[in-house]
Amino acid sequence: MIDRREVIRMARLARLELSEMEIDQYQKDLTSFLTSGKKLQQVDVSRVEGTSHAVSVAHELRKDEVGKSLPQEAVLLGGPQVQDGFFRVPRIVEAQE
Repeated sequence: MIDRREVIRMARLARLELSEMEIDQYQKDLTSFLTSGKKLQQVDVSRVEGTSHAVSVAHELRKDEVGKSLPQEAVLLGGPQVQDGFFRVPRIVEAQE
């Protein structure tokens, strides 16, 4: 079972701010997930042949071909904010000191 301290520690590592209700819910969800995993570990698969993929898959890649591309100005027209020839986006990573 996952306890509240573990949920809080994982949230801190992931830089998530969780409410008390979310902590309780994650505790239940993670405990349920781990319990399901333990049940799967108990399944006897000794007579099951290993596979790398359930169906045969062929990975055929196309050849790279040089083609026409849109001019930079046309591409930038699709962005909500543009600055100095680039898309301007909100900062998502804080500077670390």
